[in-house]
Amino acid sequence: MNYSVKEVAEQFRISPHTVRYYTDQELIPGVTRDQNGRRMFDETALGWLRTIIAFRTAGMPIDQIRRYLELYDQGEDTIPERYRLLVQQQELTRRKLDDLAHQLEIINEKVRSYSEWAHRSHHDPPV
Repeated sequence: MNYSVKEVAEQFRISPHTVRYYTDQELIPGVTRDQNGRRMFDETALGWLRTIIAFRTAGMPIDQIRRYLELYDQGEDTIPERYRLLVQQQELTRRKLDDLAHQLEIINEKVRSYSEWAHRSHHDPPV
């Protein structure tokens, strides 16, 4: 079965623009055109799109996704390099998570300060 851009966008809960962008970037193999020139997606293309969306959700940039897909197309000999690419993304995500945890600590401290102030005499509010 084949699906239109609109159907794919609805299925994956992304915008039709995003679907078209990924195809324009040639990230999704197997996308064909119908007799009217509209993009059509088969199950294989949907599988690739699912992978791309997962990588984007994980914060992977388009150029890294493209590299991963290029490596995948080159076969099993590229598994070590694909692994390294994924480990790099994993480390980047860990660093971002650490940064967010630090930001949360700062905000939590400010919230505690204001909470304590609200339960006291209301003199000298926190900075």
